[in-house]
Formats: sequence, C-alpha cells, structure tokens
Amino acid sequence: MGAVVTWVSGRVVADRQHEVTEAYAEGIAAGLPPAIDQTMLIRDGDELSIVTVWPRREDLEAILASDEEPFARRLIRQAGGTPSVRILELVARS
Repeated sequence: MGAVVTWVSGRVVADRQHEVTEAYAEGIAAGLPPAIDQTMLIRDGDELSIVTVWPRREDLEAILASDEEPFARRLIRQAGGTPSVRILELVARS
C-alpha cells in the first residue's frame, strides 16, 4: 500500500485554540514518530486541522488499531472540538 494523508479537523472556540497549538508544538518538539513524514497545523477561523503525511498506510493502520487515541484527534477533542477524520490517498507529490 502507498502513502496516505490524514486530515483531522474540528471547530475549536477561539479562546481554547491555544490548547491545540501549544500541545501540537510540544508534540513536535518531542520528535515525530518515524512513521510520519510530515505534519502541519492549519487554521481557518474556528476550524483547526492537523494534516499528516504517512509514507506507508500500514503504519497509520497500526496506530488506528491500537488502544491509544491518535494524537491529532486527542488534541482537538481535549480542546472541546469534535474531530472529523479523513484518510486520503497520496497520488502525487513534489
């Protein structure tokens, strides 16, 4: 199986968005897991999205099969949002 992109998003009220941005920065500072190629935090008003590139779909599936809530979902949920998850096939990249 090839690479995939996860797009996890949710609406988070303005006065709680710092909870996501701070926890995200702490997670990045701790180091990305080897299964992740790239990740980014995106804001569009009150909607926050964490977009992550996974070179191998199998690595993502292993995390989803574990008992631990995935990082991106957890950050949005803990800040009061309801996370929505999309898994997209990465077709081409530069």
